[in-house]
Amino acid sequence: MTLLYAVLLAALAVILAPVTVKVIDRKAGYPLAGLFLIAAVLIAKEFPAIAAGEELSFHATWVRDFIAPGVDVSFALRGDALSIFFAMLALVIGAVVLTYSAAYLPKNEGNTSFYTLMTAFTLSILLLVLANDVVVLFLAWELVSLASFMLIARSGSGGEAGSQRTLILTFIGGLTLLTALGIAATVTGSTTVSAILASPVWTERPGVTAAVAVLIAASAFTKSAQFPFHFWLPEAMAAATPVSAFLHAAAVVKAGVYLLIRFSAIFHDVAVWNWLLIVVGMGTAVMSAVFAVQKTDLKKLTAYSTVSHLGWIVATIGVGTPFAIAAALVHTLAHALFKSSLFMLIGVIDHEAGSRDIRRLGPLWNKMPWTFGSVVIGAASMAAVPPLLGFVSKEGMLTAFEDAPIGSAGQVILLIVAGIGAFFTFTYSAKIVFGAFFDGPRDMEHVHEAPVSLWLPAALPGFMSLPLVFVLGLFDAPIDDAVAAVGLEHHSHLALWHGFNVPFLISLVVLIVGIAGIFARKKMWASFEAHEFMPRSGNDLLYSLMKGCSQLGRVLGKMSDSHNPSRHMLPIVILIIVLAATTLIRDGVDGVALQPRVAGLDNPWDLLPLGIIALAMFGLVRTQNRLTGAIMIGIAGSGVTLQMFLLGAPDVALTQFMVEALSVIVMMMVLRYLPETFQPVKNKSRKTGSIVIAVLAGVAAFLGVWGLMGRHERSDLAMWYLDNAPDITGGDNVVATIIVEFRALDTLGELSVLGMAAVVIAAITTTLPRFPFKSGTRPAPFGQSQLNSVPLRKGVHVVIPLLVIMSVIVFFRGHNASGGGFPAALIMGAAIGLIYLSRGSDEIVFGRMTPIRLTGIGIITALIAGFVGYLHHGIGNGGFLAAIHAEAFGQHWTTSLIFDLGIYLAVLGMLTMAINALGGYLRPGTEREFLPWVHDDDSAL
Repeated sequence: MTLLYAVLLAALAVILAPVTVKVIDRKAGYPLAGLFLIAAVLIAKEFPAIAAGEELSFHATWVRDFIAPGVDVSFALRGDALSIFFAMLALVIGAVVLTYSAAYLPKNEGNTSFYTLMTAFTLSILLLVLANDVVVLFLAWELVSLASFMLIARSGSGGEAGSQRTLILTFIGGLTLLTALGIAATVTGSTTVSAILASPVWTERPGVTAAVAVLIAASAFTKSAQFPFHFWLPEAMAAATPVSAFLHAAAVVKAGVYLLIRFSAIFHDVAVWNWLLIVVGMGTAVMSAVFAVQKTDLKKLTAYSTVSHLGWIVATIGVGTPFAIAAALVHTLAHALFKSSLFMLIGVIDHEAGSRDIRRLGPLWNKMPWTFGSVVIGAASMAAVPPLLGFVSKEGMLTAFEDAPIGSAGQVILLIVAGIGAFFTFTYSAKIVFGAFFDGPRDMEHVHEAPVSLWLPAALPGFMSLPLVFVLGLFDAPIDDAVAAVGLEHHSHLALWHGFNVPFLISLVVLIVGIAGIFARKKMWASFEAHEFMPRSGNDLLYSLMKGCSQLGRVLGKMSDSHNPSRHMLPIVILIIVLAATTLIRDGVDGVALQPRVAGLDNPWDLLPLGIIALAMFGLVRTQNRLTGAIMIGIAGSGVTLQMFLLGAPDVALTQFMVEALSVIVMMMVLRYLPETFQPVKNKSRKTGSIVIAVLAGVAAFLGVWGLMGRHERSDLAMWYLDNAPDITGGDNVVATIIVEFRALDTLGELSVLGMAAVVIAAITTTLPRFPFKSGTRPAPFGQSQLNSVPLRKGVHVVIPLLVIMSVIVFFRGHNASGGGFPAALIMGAAIGLIYLSRGSDEIVFGRMTPIRLTGIGIITALIAGFVGYLHHGIGNGGFLAAIHAEAFGQHWTTSLIFDLGIYLAVLGMLTMAINALGGYLRPGTEREFLPWVHDDDSAL
């Protein structure tokens, strides 16, 4: 349960963040950091058990039989040495960054969103590294992307472009990860990460293994900012300094590293994996190091250095040997320490000096001595200067490159390229120190050292790079355990000195050349700053791609960009004709001969509704009057309702009848904006073509119904519902029990669609062009609009109470007889429609926000009812809505009734929105100062 408690503590931090900020504002970072540290302590207490080979775990079944019988989706957490390593990294660095934020952030300036998103981000990372189920892993991966996007976007207009690029590129990685995990779960028959990694299928199917390896690598490249996705991270530097320190040093980018190391268990000896990671990683490392030297903005320089160091880690993971995995883990730790420290220290410089551009800074070493010393330690560790942890980790990576599975020539080339990358790493590290504290031209007399509460948390992670070197032996066993979690065996011997060898010689040459370069730094830096080594940046390429997609979208959109219904209906109708023709040519459906019709199914009375529908459609085709057309549609709907009654489906028929009644009301509202008659079609060829297509579509629809309906008995599933639903649910209305119990989750999805429909109705009607008619137009039979409503105003006093009572009765009887939440809401919607029609002016029914609130409350009510039952029967032991029964007030109550109430409210909200938007002053042209229905001399009305 330790893992669950740690996750719950992180979730508690998310919940408490807004309240804490409201009470103590920016100082909320202190208690929130305390929650993270408590979670870290809980996990740290399990170190002895993990060292003994035990794994922490938590498991709760989420969805049973997800892929196949017995293959469930679970909320599964796994705490092996590798997961715990990254979890501790996120919690401890997160706590340090929150402590720093308490002094860095301004007062009363959006701190609620900052702390809420930062804690949510930490929770997402924690779930990601502890997840032992592919669904949980993917959801956490996407939550990390979303949280990072929002944290960058909250920085204002400067962060909009960077946040959009971050979202696009990381979501591309999400798609590749989803594909990879889907393939992995399918071929292994499990959604458990540990089972997938242990499956023998990866050695049996090398083609699938290589494909999944490429997909996983691509996913990690997007998160860890590797080529060609490298450019999002530097552009995300518009975010606040604490965001950069956490997201881009210890969290987002490390998510990609974790994914690569975790899946090295199955890909470490796959050639495509080795080559892809080594080439892309080291190429990104050198390229980004050069870019870093070109920058004068300290934050962007540090961002490119992050990309470069991530490239080192990715290339090391690509080597695939146990030593290489261990070296990658050590550098992951070293990088998290010195890079988070440098980001925060640059924030301190910016906070005190008012700039982070070295061209606008001056000599700060004597004005900010503590900050200066801290930056020197962090930059020296990044440059791999002994005796710091960065030196140890870089030596380990160079040693790993000596055993890269790319041949002797490839190893030599890799070491040479790594040496070049190490030189540029030293160069940009020196540029941070000398550019910020020595070489700047600006007068720094007014600058002073930052408060201890600001620089101390910033300096602490980087400072730890020094003492940790002298206790390296403490890390041998944890690193070996983490490597063992990948399925490899390793015996670490971390030390500052391993004798004279190739890695040491490379480091020695880099130090000598780098120190020499410091003396010629101004000329060298100016040369790099003056040149662009790439013809186009990644931002330019992404912009071109997005522009091309937008242009393609406009071209495709023009195909349906028309208010003419025939333009939208024609493709659908033609498709129906083609399908019908294909069926006739191929002798039945999919080559299977049609079965004979069930005897006794047809009834002469079926001809009555068919005749009504046919006559109504004939009248609709012939009429030129829009009102008559609406009446014909209503008559056809009545024929369909009658057919449903004759077929023995009163529930569906009642619903259809109410839909038809409300449709007439809505059509009347729309018809007020349209001309009285249809525009006649004068083009004979167009008329002839329309007739031919209509006849063919009618024949195709007839053949489809005749060939597919009435040729089989009830399905086994239908018979199961009929036989078992009353006993299981206690309800005799099988249709209603399917909707609100057996398929409650589907119904919840449909309610969400209804809620979006209400929002869309409001959005569309409020953005349409204003009312086009001139004052004096009068589509009313009487001179005064109030007289139109007299009959209805008298009738509603009798009809409305009856409809309300009928709505309540239909709602409560729905479990055992025809009725339920949906038809009951339609009846109440009809009552609201009559109330609107009875008024003498265009006024909305209820308040403007009431429909949205009704819809939202309905969806939330249904959601809560479903989850209460789900949790009551135990997670994974029942469906979404497992009914809970109770007796009260002489009435049998169940959670399905509450769920049905949610349906009722959501449907009623959508209907009310339609009436308000199309009939009230929300609709176009009904502004208070302009009433086009009234003559000028009637304006007093």
